[in-house]
Amino acid sequence: MTAPVPAVSQAAVDRPPWIYKVLHRTAWAVAAGLRGMEFHGLENVPSRGRVIVACNHISVLDPPLAALALGMGWGRYPRLLAKQELFSIPLFGALIRVCGSIPLDRGRGDVGAIRAALAILEGEGCLIVFPEGTRARGGRPLRPKAGVGLLARETGAPVVPARIRGTDSFFKKGPLTIRFGAPLRYCGGDGRGECQIFAERVMGGIWKL
Repeated sequence: MTAPVPAVSQAAVDRPPWIYKVLHRTAWAVAAGLRGMEFHGLENVPSRGRVIVACNHISVLDPPLAALALGMGWGRYPRLLAKQELFSIPLFGALIRVCGSIPLDRGRGDVGAIRAALAILEGEGCLIVFPEGTRARGGRPLRPKAGVGLLARETGAPVVPARIRGTDSFFKKGPLTIRFGAPLRYCGGDGRGECQIFAERVMGGIWKL
């Protein structure tokens, strides 16, 4: 990409705002009390430096659970790409914005969102993405978008596949779980097709967990 990437300070990458910490501690207490949580393979996520964590998407609970695992469980301040419609919801939209979520227009190639995500990674941050782009109804895998390949190609960030289970039915028994797999590295060329191939490799890694 030729467009310049805006600078992000290390403080912005490493230090979440106080409201983020409060919300996470509250969510941790509620989720742990109601269902319990299990995180496996967190050692596969670098504790410092740029990284993309790519998750399957089966519920609206997936983003906060992934953020809890990486934040409360591993000390990272993960940022997320979220559909822009969420930002128009009163109060909720303001909360996810102040917590660092990046609005994404899924109806077009959102250059601004991609540049913001690149900036987080160039600042040695942690970015959560959902390659399928939307929730997979019934848990059936969807074809991933090429964006995760583009981000990995442009930044050299490792991509850690992560499989989420249990969030599709919050009130059933058993813990909410995430299993993190071994990091994957982009090694293709510059074409969109090669980014797509890598995205499919990432999704394959997720579903093997």
